[in-house]
Amino acid sequence: MPIHQMTPRSSSPAIQSLGLQLAATLLPTVLLLALSLPSAAISMALGGGIAVLGNAVMVFAVFGAYRAAAVRDLTGRMMLAQVFRLLLIAAAFAGVFARYDEPDLLALFGGFLAVHLLPVWWVHRASAQAMKR
Repeated sequence: MPIHQMTPRSSSPAIQSLGLQLAATLLPTVLLLALSLPSAAISMALGGGIAVLGNAVMVFAVFGAYRAAAVRDLTGRMMLAQVFRLLLIAAAFAGVFARYDEPDLLALFGGFLAVHLLPVWWVHRASAQAMKR
């Protein structure tokens, strides 16, 4: 069986979702800096960055090379990627708390959740557009 590679056409919604997540991290960070709230800005950047990093792991694990006929292998890779993503997120938050004295918890966790949940909205949007075609 041929191995399917991630192509611009097959990965476009996933890559666009990561770009949207990056923008959703950077724009509030810049806004918080402009409002002279450096602790909140750093916390927003850290929380959003952790979410982008975790979601990027999933995107590249799922949309990397795979054999379309090997559904069980793909499912196993997805589950392994999810475990790795959760460990990466936990380690990143542990690193933030170990090295950053006073994070703004609302910005840190709010930024993480907002950016982390963007793919759900994005996939729903992409699916709705595909259904209209």
